[in-house]
Amino acid sequence: MFPRTLRTLLRRQGRLALWLLPVGLIAVWGSWFLLARVTVYERSVQARLELHREVYAIDAPADGRVVGTQLELHRSVHAGDVLVELEHDQQARQVAEAEAVLQGLGPQLEAARAELEAEQSGLVEQKGQGAAGVEEAQARLTDAEAVARRARKEAASFEQLWQRGVVSEMEWSRVRTELERSLAAEQAARASLMRVRSEGTMQSTDRRTRIAALLGEIARLEAEEGVARANLERLREELDRRVVRAPAEGILGETSSIRVGTQVKAGDPIATVVAGGPVRIVAQFSPEALGRIRAGQSARMQLEGFSWTEFGMLEATVVAVASEAREGLVRVELSVDELPAGIPLEHGLPGNVDISVGRSTPLQLVLRAMGQGLDGPARQHPRALPVTAETAAPKGGS
Repeated sequence: MFPRTLRTLLRRQGRLALWLLPVGLIAVWGSWFLLARVTVYERSVQARLELHREVYAIDAPADGRVVGTQLELHRSVHAGDVLVELEHDQQARQVAEAEAVLQGLGPQLEAARAELEAEQSGLVEQKGQGAAGVEEAQARLTDAEAVARRARKEAASFEQLWQRGVVSEMEWSRVRTELERSLAAEQAARASLMRVRSEGTMQSTDRRTRIAALLGEIARLEAEEGVARANLERLREELDRRVVRAPAEGILGETSSIRVGTQVKAGDPIATVVAGGPVRIVAQFSPEALGRIRAGQSARMQLEGFSWTEFGMLEATVVAVASEAREGLVRVELSVDELPAGIPLEHGLPGNVDISVGRSTPLQLVLRAMGQGLDGPARQHPRALPVTAETAAPKGGS
């Protein structure tokens, strides 16, 4: 009895489990359908890798004969590398002569400036000495004038005494002699003061004249030095123009058939340097993408011919979006954030770009698709791709 009852219960539980399994699956799927958030991608119509390149055309800077060349097609060069050398013996000699002239002016300027400094110091010293000499001569004149005044007074007194016969003729003669001597000493002191002043003025004038001449000489030498320096710079530039250098780092995209001994003219093409630049992605989207794609959004690119399962995808970021469509497509530029190993960095590699434009629930995606179906026929290029097993593996993969 008990075994039969147990089998009956097991059969009922089995049937109940069969009913509960699909109900549970439907509940889980419904929860995901209503609550899950999936990333919505906008897929490009077409996309490719582009390399920003600058092309520099190099022409012959002057007429001349080629004496050296390093031109080789597709050779890598760095900025400043010598490509072609033109004959420059004459320019080198002119530079050497200009350097010699400039070097010769330097010592002349130094000597003139030293002499000017000495003359200016001598003028200051001479002014001091002249003032002292004038003071000394003035003191001697003052002393001589005092002696002369005393001699005049004494002579006047003796003259009265001599007229009254109080003093002898000899005494009166001696007093007159002393007076004459005092007057002569006064005149000599006055003449000495005038001479000292005149000599000081003349010496100062001579020094000022020499200083002015030295200033003129220094100005002339400085002008000559400036002209010589400018001439030297011009000659050096002319010499440097005889050596053609690479303007930037890159490769020689084109080269002319220039060999040693070839005579070239100014403006003749010599080579073309193609400078490398950063990688970017240029993608075209349908016009409906306007307003959905914005700068700063993350994206991914799968290159045609490179399986995403083997090589992975390029991680990118939107940097610019065109404001209007041209020829029915919207141009979007993206920067490459990460380039998987094994993918060559070549210009023009095609692929597909998916840009993350937001997150939504599966229910919202279904309702959006139904609304688009009611509005009109489905677009040739779907607007949004949710993250599913199909969208995770692009068609270009193998």
